[in-house]
Amino acid sequence: MKRKVQAYFTVEAAMIIPVVISVILFIIGLWFFQYDRCLLEQDMGALALKGSAVNAEDKTEAAEQMKDWQSRISRDKFVLWNQKEVEIKLEKDTIAVRGSGELEFPFAGMDFWGNAVWRAQARYENHRIDPALFVRNYRRIVEGE
Repeated sequence: MKRKVQAYFTVEAAMIIPVVISVILFIIGLWFFQYDRCLLEQDMGALALKGSAVNAEDKTEAAEQMKDWQSRISRDKFVLWNQKEVEIKLEKDTIAVRGSGELEFPFAGMDFWGNAVWRAQARYENHRIDPALFVRNYRRIVEGE
């Protein structure tokens, strides 16, 4: 005797479950990419802020201090991607810091945008703070109140 079984639920589950799991994994990957991008933004912003307050006599001394701070930035904290470069420029009274990172797409052939590498950049610029000018401006603000 042959028994007839309705298996429509099994077929639907076999088609829907892989799609749902793929979407969930893709969203988790995007969250990690966003987390790494935020870490890069934070590091570049902090480096530019430190560079604006550096107490150095000339550009070479300031550049050495900035390079020292740059070397202390931990690159092991990124979850999925590699930090590629950090570029520091000292021009007149401006500190410009630019960093970039990239993530190689983990599933070959599934990069729908045609590029297997996702990249992100962060750039910050700050003006160097002259301590004497800062104190003068502070006194003007306090005396003006």
